Amino acid sequence: MTDRMFARLRPDELDELAEASYRRRRREDLARTFSSTRNPAPAPRRPLFLLATGAVAAVAAGAVVVSTGVLSGNTPPVAVSSPPESTTGGTGASPATRIDARSFLLAAAATALREPAASGDYWYVRQRTTHPTSHLPEEFWTEARKLQLQEQAEVDRTGAEDDELVAINEKYNKKLEKLRKSIQPDGPSYRAYIVESEERWRPKRIGGTHRVKSSDREVVFPSPQDEAKWKEEGSPKLAEDKPKSVDDNLPRPLSIPNMDITMQNVGDLPTSKKALAGRLRAQFAKLPDPHKEFDLYLWQTTVDLMTAPTTPGTRAAIFRILADQPGITSHGEVADATGRAGVGLAVESDDGYEFQLVVDEDTAELLEYSVAEKDEDTVRVTFEEFGWTDKLGRRPQR
Repeated sequence: MTDRMFARLRPDELDELAEASYRRRRREDLARTFSSTRNPAPAPRRPLFLLATGAVAAVAAGAVVVSTGVLSGNTPPVAVSSPPESTTGGTGASPATRIDARSFLLAAAATALREPAASGDYWYVRQRTTHPTSHLPEEFWTEARKLQLQEQAEVDRTGAEDDELVAINEKYNKKLEKLRKSIQPDGPSYRAYIVESEERWRPKRIGGTHRVKSSDREVVFPSPQDEAKWKEEGSPKLAEDKPKSVDDNLPRPLSIPNMDITMQNVGDLPTSKKALAGRLRAQFAKLPDPHKEFDLYLWQTTVDLMTAPTTPGTRAAIFRILADQPGITSHGEVADATGRAGVGLAVESDDGYEFQLVVDEDTAELLEYSVAEKDEDTVRVTFEEFGWTDKLGRRPQR
């Protein structure tokens, strides 16, 4: 897939096809989705299926776009630099922030096992997301729709399913990025972000209604200069209008790189490190990208499974698998966008992206994840609440 994060495109217009392209197992469903999407374009693999759907905490290395305020809709993102080095050659971090990644992951595995198992009719997730947005001329969208029709035709002609859809989607991503660079080679002259809350109810039973409810959606600028430049260019629309609530009963994957994991079988995943690692390795081998990186696949799978109704044993196994992976570093004690304390864990890809998870030390729950490239835009997703509920539209009872 593409080597960029599509940070300069409008993610809100791209997300729908990204999910749709992977969730369809029947060609007629795929066609139905394509026909209902106004300005579609799928998400790239880089950073490995993570849109996102996702900024690094204040102690992250390098200058990145990050702010607690932006995710609450109060303050635009600001640049945050690395911690200053101490006179003794260290990073300047306090003793409380020096947490070994492996030790923390093993402790998190033990914590996860102590959490009680639960069930219900709908799995609920509430998240707060910030992601870059920009305006692209109608010329781009006209050509993008032509590419979309070409992809649809190939899917219809080949009858592609699951991993074959991923391969077809990769080709489309490359063409789309080439198109974007030809029309806007230097990217936009300003930075802007969409900030929004979203609630999802995923049904446990096959054929149940999936509801997505959005709120508090707004565009923010990281500086007055960015907003002034946007106004100079005619204040083009940066966020498309979309429904406040959408219901459907179409099959949706819990994890794009793991198409066989569903709401019906996620609770049956292995609970031992060896068995789960074997299953994930086998699935990773099927992915079509010859330049894929297992640590990034595992990172995305961790996000997907930690925000899904996995069992305490499976969550513990995930942490133990991560503990064995090289290259994972700890950013120590950090705060997520809502101010909750957690431990920041990070891994870097070969092409310069940093992926961070913020995990609650007391509960081993995933609080936040982010994707960032140094000096570039960042995607940040904060998980405010998740759990089982017995009624569509109702939040879990605490």
